[in-house]
Amino acid sequence: MYRTFSVKNFRCFKRLSMESLAQVNLIAGKNNVGKTALLEAMFLHLGPNNPELPVRISAFRGIEQFVVDPADLWGWLFFRRETGDLIEISSVDGDGATASLSIRLEVRKAPTTVASAAGELTEPPTTAAPGAPSSSERLPSVTTGESSPDLMLEYRTPAGQVCRSRGFIAKEQGTLVIKVERGQLFGLSRGVYLSTHSRAPAEDADRFSQIRRSGRQGTLIHALKCLEPSLTDLALLTTGRHGVIHGDVGIGELMPMPYMGEGMVRLLSILLAIAHAEGGTVLIDEIENGFHHSAMVDLWRAIRMAANEYRTQVFATTHSLECIRAAHEAFSASAKYDFRLHRLERKDEETRSVLYTKETLATAIERNMETR
Repeated sequence: MYRTFSVKNFRCFKRLSMESLAQVNLIAGKNNVGKTALLEAMFLHLGPNNPELPVRISAFRGIEQFVVDPADLWGWLFFRRETGDLIEISSVDGDGATASLSIRLEVRKAPTTVASAAGELTEPPTTAAPGAPSSSERLPSVTTGESSPDLMLEYRTPAGQVCRSRGFIAKEQGTLVIKVERGQLFGLSRGVYLSTHSRAPAEDADRFSQIRRSGRQGTLIHALKCLEPSLTDLALLTTGRHGVIHGDVGIGELMPMPYMGEGMVRLLSILLAIAHAEGGTVLIDEIENGFHHSAMVDLWRAIRMAANEYRTQVFATTHSLECIRAAHEAFSASAKYDFRLHRLERKDEETRSVLYTKETLATAIERNMETR
């Protein structure tokens, strides 16, 4: 579990450091201050030997295709697009151990030749490997251009192990494709990114199946009852050719979850991600999307319950004052206030994180001070 997190030369951050991270963290701040970029940095740190992730985070933002210069594939990762600099992303866990990821571009003199040995260089996988960050976004395609620098990833584990990976552009049968060469790492915790653009019913169905198979759906149902008290059971049923999660709300037959409303579907996705990333990290962009302000306290109660059960650390972004106040209320009512609000502020090129503890946030809310 992260206790501190630092970013340098990534996206809009020349540098940023966050301290005193809790099990559940809410990130606020004005538009274009870097809330989403911070989640992206964490996502890369969770999959430090996976060069396809920098491509996926572009897909999260709706960039599906690169049609001018393949260097754009990597260039916008860097602060002010200064690709000669080194991106550094590091964390310190609860035991004081440091893990660091550095990212750089490296232009090779010779053109890339795809190795013929099976498994040496492979296409980016369509699904995340066990323990790796996951999302339902598809990779962008590269359609023009002739060359691109390699993306080099170097990760140093808390134990001092160094792992190197790279991503590059290669030409196969006249078409440019993205290739990856991954270093081997073991013991990575799971990470899930829920973007504002994606809906992944198939992924939700798969995650629910795993929970149901292990008989641990009770916590999931209990958390969902915060929003729908009449819910007593969940089941995966086939509708057409696809599995759809249904719920028993006492009407004589099971109801497809999408018919219960956007809020229930969104909460179900969040809770399934938390359960899937047990012992790991879940990143949620614009968490208030799909929820009425009157349901916010129930939302945070459900997240608190699931995060505690599955020992998952949660980071979410918001623009909503109601969301901030509801989170404070929900965690204040619990035995342990394991929640922090972090507001990002930028002045010139510098970004800082302002920390709100239980006491300072209570004071800010009481005095109607701006915390977004």
